[in-house]
Amino acid sequence: MRKYAEYLALQEEANPRKKAQLEKRYDQGWVIGDKAFKNKLAKDFKDMEIAEDWGGEELRQLNEYRWEQIVIAGLKQLGKTEKDIFKDRKLAPWKARLAVQLRKITSAGNPWIASRLNMGHPSNISWCLSQTRKS
Repeated sequence: MRKYAEYLALQEEANPRKKAQLEKRYDQGWVIGDKAFKNKLAKDFKDMEIAEDWGGEELRQLNEYRWEQIVIAGLKQLGKTEKDIFKDRKLAPWKARLAVQLRKITSAGNPWIASRLNMGHPSNISWCLSQTRKS
């Protein structure tokens, strides 16, 4: 509630310079709250249909948050860690499987997946998809 009260004070700030500083301080993503609150809210949104008029930065952040949760769960399921993402080769089979899963169940694009899984160029994701279709 304190953070929300501070946010409301920001909306009332008349000094443009001070308002810009406050906006930078409080504009920290798709929702105001700590990580636990964001986790709960993201779970609530998981099964909801996103309205067509949603868009922009907030929707991008919410989607990336969802994709990130899938990556974390995938790493855990595979017995891998964040270090393995950088230690293992770019087209390691486990990375390819996770990349294909992300493409199948999310709207994550090749650039995001390639960057997040340290798979090099985004075209590597397309290659993984084509290999899956062949087998």
